[in-house]
Amino acid sequence: MSNEWNQDPDKSNNNAGNRLNQDEIDKQIRELTRVVKQGANEAQVRLKRVVNKASDYWQHAQSAPTPRQASSLEEQRLRQLINDWSSDNWRVARELGSYMDIVSTAFDETWEVSLETRWETRSMEILSEPYTGRSPIRPQPLLPVWDYELPEVAGLKAAPTRTRLEGMDEIVSCTSCNSTGHVLCSGCNGRGWIVCPECKGRTKKRCSTCRGRGYISDWTPGEKKTFFKKQADNVASTVSNKFSDVFDTIRQQGVPIPNPVDTDPASKGPTVPCPECINGEVNCSCGNGKRVCSTCQGAKMSLCSNCGGTGKVVRHREISRRFDLRSQNRFIGETIIPSAQLSKAEGDLVYSSEINETLHMDAPPDLVPQDVWRATVELVESERKVVDKPGLDPQSFPRPTLQVVELVRIPYTTIRYRYADQDYVLYVYDTEGHEKFYSDRFPARWDRVERLVKAITADLRIPTQPDVQNAQNDSEAHVYGGGYRVPVEVPPVTVQEEDEEDENGNTPPPITH
Repeated sequence: MSNEWNQDPDKSNNNAGNRLNQDEIDKQIRELTRVVKQGANEAQVRLKRVVNKASDYWQHAQSAPTPRQASSLEEQRLRQLINDWSSDNWRVARELGSYMDIVSTAFDETWEVSLETRWETRSMEILSEPYTGRSPIRPQPLLPVWDYELPEVAGLKAAPTRTRLEGMDEIVSCTSCNSTGHVLCSGCNGRGWIVCPECKGRTKKRCSTCRGRGYISDWTPGEKKTFFKKQADNVASTVSNKFSDVFDTIRQQGVPIPNPVDTDPASKGPTVPCPECINGEVNCSCGNGKRVCSTCQGAKMSLCSNCGGTGKVVRHREISRRFDLRSQNRFIGETIIPSAQLSKAEGDLVYSSEINETLHMDAPPDLVPQDVWRATVELVESERKVVDKPGLDPQSFPRPTLQVVELVRIPYTTIRYRYADQDYVLYVYDTEGHEKFYSDRFPARWDRVERLVKAITADLRIPTQPDVQNAQNDSEAHVYGGGYRVPVEVPPVTVQEEDEEDENGNTPPPITH
């Protein structure tokens, strides 16, 4: 007893708390282990269920449908066309034409109206030419540009043309030479001479022998040189002289650059005065620093290029024509096929003509429906209209001078069919031998495998059914019934009421749910 009283009370409390914490940790570890085991068991059950059904799914996915038999030659042709389309398109199910269930087929047509309009723009220009002595014909009145009958231009894509108007020639005086037929020479500005380009008017020019130095090397015989040395000296002297000429020419143009080649004979030995010049200059061949103008040969005047020396010009008028092409396409008939797809069809050309007269809506050509012809006439008339713009000359507006219209019939077949318990619609259009296909949705080639993957994924997501009878307690069965993928343990809830004493002074026990 004495030893117990001698122990530290705080140390005893710490040991008891450690034992309680260790018990709690062990309890939590055991519960966690049990929960993990139960989750693993549930995952095993799900995988086993998927494995059991996977073979059934795969057999269903790989089972080939039964080929359908055609009831007529037209149906057989359509099925063969669809088979060719499915074989060329890797996204469509294989042999679609053989295994599809055709619900209904409908034959219809749409029309493509193509209108090409050539727009012509006219403008009048005034030009002049030298007078040649020919008398003009009797002048005609000046009319607006669109009132003249001009030559016909063939083709929708025509090149620009110019047409000279007859009876519009006028003989007038030349304003360039004031009717004299002569003008001052442009080469010498009417002087008849130009400054000498060699001496620049100085009457003297640099000596080419000494290069303006006034002295040259002394070639007095001295030591005898070998043949090869003489040849080498001559080549070096020739090259250096050429380089010096190039740089001297550049310096004469006003560019101050040094000469990189040293050709001064004074730096190479004794020199003597140049026998060809005086102080490096020689007389120029011009004599007075001037030369006769080569353009007018000293006459100071030249013929007027505008009138050819006659003093008169012929003024005439020309109409310039420019052509622009504008095309319009319109599809007539209700169809789901996009216009971009229909524009690639060839179709049957039913009507093609140049429009040279007024079209009547009540007189359609052969094989052209009334509604199609009415829409064509409306399109042609709307294209012919010229919109007037206030403040602008109507004569300057372009006008349609040629129109070509084509009517193309595009037949198509609407096929409604079933495949793999789903409904689809397919359109086969264009003429025989050029069939094309359009469908906004169709059976995919990998649709069965995709459904297999979706089915397996759905089975993996469905939770397993709890075994309530084998559950350890009611709380565990309640948790399984909630649909959790992994069972979650819910600890028992203890509700502690306020401490109240009964009649005997005892505290009631806690209520456990």
